[in-house]
Order: sequence, then structure tokens, then C-alpha cells
Amino acid sequence: MPIAELDPRPLFYCGDELQQAKLERVQAAMQTAELDALLLVKHDAVRYVTGFYAKGYRPFIEIEYLALVLPEGLPVLGTSLAGEEGRATLRSRTSEVRTLPGWRAWGSALAGILAERGLIEAGIGYDLMPLFLHDELMTALPNARFVDASDIWSQITAVKLPGEIALLRKALEIAQSGMDAALDAVRPGISEIEVAAEAEYVMRRAGSEMNPFIPVVASGPNAAVWERVATPRTIQSGEMVILDFGCVWNGYTGDFARTTVTGEPTAEQKRLYRGAYRALQEAIGAVRPGVPCGGIDSVARRVLREEGLERYAAPWAIGHQLGYGLHGSPALARGVEAELQPGMVINIEPALYTPDDLTIGGVELEDTVLVTDSGAERLTSLGYDERFL
Repeated sequence: MPIAELDPRPLFYCGDELQQAKLERVQAAMQTAELDALLLVKHDAVRYVTGFYAKGYRPFIEIEYLALVLPEGLPVLGTSLAGEEGRATLRSRTSEVRTLPGWRAWGSALAGILAERGLIEAGIGYDLMPLFLHDELMTALPNARFVDASDIWSQITAVKLPGEIALLRKALEIAQSGMDAALDAVRPGISEIEVAAEAEYVMRRAGSEMNPFIPVVASGPNAAVWERVATPRTIQSGEMVILDFGCVWNGYTGDFARTTVTGEPTAEQKRLYRGAYRALQEAIGAVRPGVPCGGIDSVARRVLREEGLERYAAPWAIGHQLGYGLHGSPALARGVEAELQPGMVINIEPALYTPDDLTIGGVELEDTVLVTDSGAERLTSLGYDERFL
């Protein structure tokens, strides 16, 4: 079959209208930041602006692609992966695909691309740049200004376009279908990895393009130490089981967690679950535009402190942005002053675990919320385990 007969659309594509809207938003942010170009190498970012599904997308940190966004028109896509040019040309929304040398020799190649476009004295933002590459570019283009654009990228991606919200709703629907399957599968005698397989099978059958993170099925003592992977361990009667699954729909991530128990929970297990449940509900109730992201974390931690469970609380952020990647910025964490804005999609996930008593276990409850003009809309709807409440 000639390559011309292949479907020219990018894989798992969001559609031309949304793709163009995202690119225009990036270019508008560049103008505000007074940047003449934006150099992106993280796979999520490259795909965001070009639609191109990079090899090893998301699970790996391999620097083999770049996207150069200019103030007008489509980006330039570069790849140092041998044989990638044909696929990249066919299945991307770019003005040009360039073949690059190996990563360690990118300096002169990038300088040449920038010089071709008259950017030898330009302001150029970047999302990730090793010191050696920065030094090479500064030597080749001494009058250029290179700027860390991490904050700019967060501003671009934190507030979602309506089309992005629609894709996130679908991704969350798929993630919840996987959770349903896992909850049905949990029983004494089954292994954690078998439960994960049930969830993954359902999500892939529903159209998920990949796992955005390693599925978590943590039972008994694994829940108590917050193990981050499903293991061959056999689940026993009376154990708490943490389930945390993700999926990706046309580039957008669904991320969802629940906790269950095999049998009837003990008083301590109920206390742990109820504390996380109350923290989750009060944190969601506090969501509205203008509230600092750190304020949501504070609400949840206040509840856990009141419940006498603060020592069991996970020390990381109580939540995160959800979108094209997984844990976007700004995080819902202590000290984060960035304010919630309408159109943000956030995950709130209080987690508790008991490493000082492996017989209790652990709990994570996670829901996704859309920040609206007046408050919040839950995007997840799967219920909680009534045995704990």
C-alpha cells in the first residue's frame, strides 16, 4: 500500500478545530511573554502543538523530538529517530519535519534552524534544556535570549478549552469503567496484578490509547506502605485495597482512585476511610474561582487534623491539575498561591496510609472537578464503599 493511501490524521487525534485553537492559545501566550519562538522537547508538549504521537509517548523520558512554535503558522517538528520522517510528515500538523542528529549534537542543528528563520537575536522560550545544549546555543547565537517557559506552559495548559473538557469527560468515563471492573474483581485469593489486568482490559476495550501511569492495586500491607504498583501478591480477607487507574483518550488523561475492602472493615479501617472521605468532600466544597490552590490542600489537611489522622496523611499535594499530561501545574499543595480559575480541571485525592501498623492498610479517594464560574462541577460519579461509611 502506498503511503499516500494511509489515513493522514494524527493518531488518537483531537480534531483540526481543537488542534488549531490550542496552537493559537500557545502563540497568544508567546506574544504576551514577548517570545519570538518556543522550543518544546517534552513528548506531551510536542504532541500538544503538533498532534504527533511520538515513539515511546509519555512512559519514557527520551529526548528524540522537538517542536519549534513560531508566532504564526504551524510548528516545525524535528526528530533524531532514524526512519521517523515519513510517519512524522504524514501524521502531524506541522509546517515542516526536520531530521536531527543525535541528542548530544543538537546544538548546531538547532542553531541552524533558528538562524534560517531570522531568530539569531530572538527571545526563545523552552520547556526543558540541558546545560550543555544551552551553552552550545548561547555560543552559536550569543545575541539570542533563552527563557525558561515552564510557568508560561502552565498558564497555557491549566485552563481548558471547551473541547478539551469534553475529551476529559470521556477519558474519565473510561477510567471509571476500569474501576468498576476492578471493584468487581477484588476478592480474597486473587492477585493484585490480576485485578489490574481486569481494569486495563476494560479501559483498552473502551478506547484508551495507553496507560498514563503504572496501575496501582495495593492491598493489606502494600496499602499501608503505599506501594505504587500492582504486584503478584494475593489479596487476603479483611484487607483494604487501594485502586488507582488511568487512561488516555485522544491525548487527554483520565485519573481515578477508590479504596475497597475484602469483607467487613475494622473500626480502624473505617476511621481511616471516613477521614479521607470527609477531607475529599470538604475540599471539593471549597473549590471556586479565586481560591488559592494551596487553600484546597489546607482544607483537606485541616479535616485530617481534626480527625486525628494527620500523621497518616500523604505529605505530597492533596491534588493536581488534569489534562493533556497527568500532574500539571499549579499543584494543589501547601504554599501554592496560584488561584483556581474557571475552566481548570483538578483532581483532589486525599490519601492516608499506616506504615506503623500494617494490619490497618491505606486509603485513597480521588475525584475530578471542573472549576466553574461560581463553584465546581464533579466530573466523576462512581460511588464510595458504603461499608466504611
